[in-house]
Amino acid sequence: MLTDLSFLERGKAFPPESEKYRLETYLDHRKLFENDHAEVYKEQFRRIERVVGNFDRVVSYGTVFNYQRLLSVKTADLVFGEPPKITVADDNKQKIIDKILLDTDLFGCAYISCIDVSRYGDAIMLLSCNEKGLPSIDVISPAMWFPVVNQDNIRKFEYHVFAWVYLIDTVKKQYGLKVQIHKPDEPEQCEAHNYELNGKPGSFKIGKEITQRQELSLETSMHTCPVYRISNLLTSDNIYGHDDYEPIDSIVAEIIVRVSQISKVLDKFASPSMTGPQSALELDEATGTWRLKVGDYFPCDSDTVKPEYLVWDASMDANFKQIELLTNQLYTISEMGSAVFGDLTNKAGDVPSGSALRRLMMSPLAKARRIANRFDAVLKKIISASAEIMGTEIAPEEITVTWHDGLPADPAENAEIMSVRTGGKATLSQYTAIQRLDDMSAADTDAELAMIRSDDIDSSVGLEEPALEPIEGI
Repeated sequence: MLTDLSFLERGKAFPPESEKYRLETYLDHRKLFENDHAEVYKEQFRRIERVVGNFDRVVSYGTVFNYQRLLSVKTADLVFGEPPKITVADDNKQKIIDKILLDTDLFGCAYISCIDVSRYGDAIMLLSCNEKGLPSIDVISPAMWFPVVNQDNIRKFEYHVFAWVYLIDTVKKQYGLKVQIHKPDEPEQCEAHNYELNGKPGSFKIGKEITQRQELSLETSMHTCPVYRISNLLTSDNIYGHDDYEPIDSIVAEIIVRVSQISKVLDKFASPSMTGPQSALELDEATGTWRLKVGDYFPCDSDTVKPEYLVWDASMDANFKQIELLTNQLYTISEMGSAVFGDLTNKAGDVPSGSALRRLMMSPLAKARRIANRFDAVLKKIISASAEIMGTEIAPEEITVTWHDGLPADPAENAEIMSVRTGGKATLSQYTAIQRLDDMSAADTDAELAMIRSDDIDSSVGLEEPALEPIEGI
């Protein structure tokens, strides 16, 4: 952990020693997200080659199960797949909020940030003012973020430092380091630096500063800190959030190894060898080798072994049970359950209803709600600061964020609930029902209703009772 800016002094190593493990973890998790499991699970993949010693001629590959990527994407889908509704009481301010959401693509940035929260444990959103004087939102990789905290209170940030390496000269392989320093207490100014880097990647030393006056001071045009950090699980003794990948890494690696070993064994014995008496062989005079003509008849003595295929009993049941056990543990530890990965049918093949689906998804929904709570205050603050850039004052406490669970609605179940709550009264007009269900335009809907009314009139005419003639004397 960093407690001052001394790590940016000339001659210091970059990245700092205290941050190397975090950055290496980020790199591994990025590779896992991008399907490069063989690079991260090197030791585990070597076990696949050791399954049977004489498998050198078998062409087989490791089977990759990218549960990590699916976990991150499904989490983001549950939180932002159905975007939350952001409202404010004032209609004029609501128009400003709607414009901010459209111009900044806030929900798109939030979705990306949610993926970073899952795979890295932290996500960084940076608010700035573009050349047109309008708010702009960027998602910054936490690998570029080097927070400096108060030594007496690690929950308080003294500086938000963004540092990234870039290539100055491709021929000489000369690198540089750009740095931006944001101080939460002084959001109007952003201190910027540009340094030379000495050495090779992995062992850089900070060199002299490249003087570029236009980069030394940046106006932020804001009165609040433009850096917004969203974290996964946080603890009192760690300034960084805990990611979703590390708890399941060993389980996923073991599943990959088990399935790959089974595949390799099955490949080996997909074309079995034969055994039998020597008298079954014939000499090929052209090549001088002995071979067996399969399909021809040849006699065998009663005391000799008949030619037959070698059948190997691999006893795979224990392996499949182990894979099932590991998969169930994966569902539990990841907090996502089997339903979120697509296992929605029961043994009878029935698909659960809306309420049953929510019961199956209790753990994933609880996890999504935990992350949504982290985003709630951040979204309010970003919208408030963006409105300030546009010249409108909207306090964060005025903004209401209504979150959705991201699960598909069950129309039949919802209609039944509405019928019970309204005492069987209609809650939808015939016009709206036709337009929604048949996806019709207004003109098509009017024409359809006209035909329905015409059919009703024709039916009623045919059912009219004959007029009764008056009876004399009554």
